[in-house]
Amino acid sequence: MRDRLLDLLRCPECSGQFDLEKIELSGDETSTGVLSCDDRHFYPVVGGIPRMLPNSLREHWPFMKAVLAGRKPRVLASLLEGESSENGNDAYDLRTKQNFSKEWDNHDIGGKTWGMELSDRIQWFFLDSIRIPKEDLNGKIMLDAGCGNGSQSVAYTRFGLEVIALDLSTGVEKGEAFRKVFKSGRPENVHFVQADLQRPPLAAGSFDIIHSAGVLHHTPNTKNTFRALTPLLKENGTFYAWLYKYEKIVTPIVNSMRSITTRVPSPVFAGIANAAAVSFIWFCWTINKLGIRKYETLNRREAVIAVHDIFGAPYAHYHDFEEVSRWFRLAGFGEIWACNDDRRGFGVCGRL
Repeated sequence: MRDRLLDLLRCPECSGQFDLEKIELSGDETSTGVLSCDDRHFYPVVGGIPRMLPNSLREHWPFMKAVLAGRKPRVLASLLEGESSENGNDAYDLRTKQNFSKEWDNHDIGGKTWGMELSDRIQWFFLDSIRIPKEDLNGKIMLDAGCGNGSQSVAYTRFGLEVIALDLSTGVEKGEAFRKVFKSGRPENVHFVQADLQRPPLAAGSFDIIHSAGVLHHTPNTKNTFRALTPLLKENGTFYAWLYKYEKIVTPIVNSMRSITTRVPSPVFAGIANAAAVSFIWFCWTINKLGIRKYETLNRREAVIAVHDIFGAPYAHYHDFEEVSRWFRLAGFGEIWACNDDRRGFGVCGRL
């Protein structure tokens, strides 16, 4: 974590600004530390990533305790007796976190996502959609809302963007690892944060662009999550969202299967996803050969990711352009346009 991130982070409990107690450093970055606000809410920095979920300090306490090794950092001195601390509101969707963490465990750092090369995803989901010339992106601040494995977040720095990449899952760790090996941009300009999009720990009015591709529909309420993110935009800021749409034949079949698979405990489902990967590959190959529809060719790890995403995510909501464009209008967006329309979903983009 770089100090610059303190300018943008806010406490998800009280919206207060943070102080950072640095415990371990890696060059000019904090690899281990503790964030604290004036109202005494505490969040750890582990692996260079601020962990901003309500129970993050409790979850990472064994690691933090080992690192401390008898030392008593100022902000934690009063907490050591109790072994760990909990913040007041611990409401977030644990199953979603577990499923997508298991999903991104299967990602090859720098590899394809959804069968698409990184450059293709940048072009399709970003450059073709936001209606901002490349040369005008330099110096802008962007929120990658639901960054997944984080590879796109890192690649956006090619255009001079500063990127805050936020995700509920441990996929942020894949992004942090990719940041350290990516040489084609300014990877020091991307900051990974593990947090909940429904309660984003970020300062209002900070971002020129919010970009969310295939994520909001996996939260408990798509509209509410959109409304939680919109205040983070600057005036004239751009918001992009790609969402699922309802397919008359496929969606009912998938949902009938999901009514069973989403009830399976996450660790058990992870095993099922691994076992089902080969069958999923053969299913896609057969459908392609029969000419029913076109699926991307996946390797085994990519197939495991797809099974997790389709059948393991607790929430999968479906929307249409007219519905979502109404959300944009009510939130004060003027120019609103459709983009990225394909068989599974569609993009909506707007200027505040």
